Amino acid sequence: MKRILLFAVAALLLASCSQKPNTNAIWLWSKYMTEVDLNELVQKDIRNVILHEKAFTAHGVDSTLDFVKQAQKKGVKVHIWFQCFYKEGKWVNPVDDENNRYKQEYFDEVIARAVQYVDWGVDGIHLDYIRFGGTAHKHNPSEEITATGCVTEFCRQIAEACRKHNPKIVLSAALMPEPDSEYYYGQDPAQMGQYLDILMPMIYRHSGGYKKNDEGWAVRVANHFAEKGAPAVVWAGTTTYRDKDPQDFGQEDENPVPMTAEETLVDCRDLTTSKAVGIVLFRFGLGEIPDMHGLWD
Repeated sequence: MKRILLFAVAALLLASCSQKPNTNAIWLWSKYMTEVDLNELVQKDIRNVILHEKAFTAHGVDSTLDFVKQAQKKGVKVHIWFQCFYKEGKWVNPVDDENNRYKQEYFDEVIARAVQYVDWGVDGIHLDYIRFGGTAHKHNPSEEITATGCVTEFCRQIAEACRKHNPKIVLSAALMPEPDSEYYYGQDPAQMGQYLDILMPMIYRHSGGYKKNDEGWAVRVANHFAEKGAPAVVWAGTTTYRDKDPQDFGQEDENPVPMTAEETLVDCRDLTTSKAVGIVLFRFGLGEIPDMHGLWD
């Protein structure tokens, strides 16, 4: 009998160790923190919430950390999402072109925020606006100091700082879904993937100019970043809304149309045929949340 019990315990331990980690996620604006139903997310197999850092000022540190703890108790990981090279509604150029250097003082300011969140016990740090606003090619003052090098160096420094405080912290970044992202945005997935755990290309097929792409575009983009960004893995971003047809190519509509759960699920299923290993929904509060059980079976 004792031997049977030992075998049973061993089998349970093996099953728990071999269980695939949940890679379904949703971006959550701070204003919706008090509205999101964590039980509903669990019921729909979404166990990663990417919460905007403004929650700490909008709802207070204690309330936000209570949300983090409640989520963790339910098996939901909370990743804190913040803009890196964007502040108070404006792009920040992190390259000091005149003096041929990276703006280390600005790096330090942003990294200090991330380290604070890590110390508060969150599960992940999510980097948004970790790029230039289409002007990267204008900020290459020398061979040693470049826009792409700047983005990569920031990733290296923030990864090193955060992992000193928690080696298990999950580091991710939102990337523009374009193969020439180095030239315009300074994002080189091959370099960023050396320091981050997850790359999240924003494959918004129903948004702005991306609507003009063909049917296989989303899978090709996911594959591009998965192949180039290793050892980081790809969680593909997809929208829960459609833009109305804008008059100008590339212009994003101000009145997006929410999608049904089934419409979003169709896009998710399409992305599971790519080399991505996760899906991220943009965003909570806009469109129905699909049931993502069995998506990766």
